[in-house]
Amino acid sequence: MTESMISFVVGLAILLAVAAFVLARRYRREGPGGSVVQWLDSHHMSWMHHKH
Repeated sequence: MTESMISFVVGLAILLAVAAFVLARRYRREGPGGSVVQWLDSHHMSWMHHKH
């Protein structure tokens, strides 16, 4: 792989790790009253559904 491809893959892995950390921290802060699926359903992520 080229250096640019390696840096892209590493950057993507870091981004996914940070997103998982932020979601886990937010879930813990708001209280584990229900399951993770119920929590995700109640927190609509409109940024994932916008059209490009």
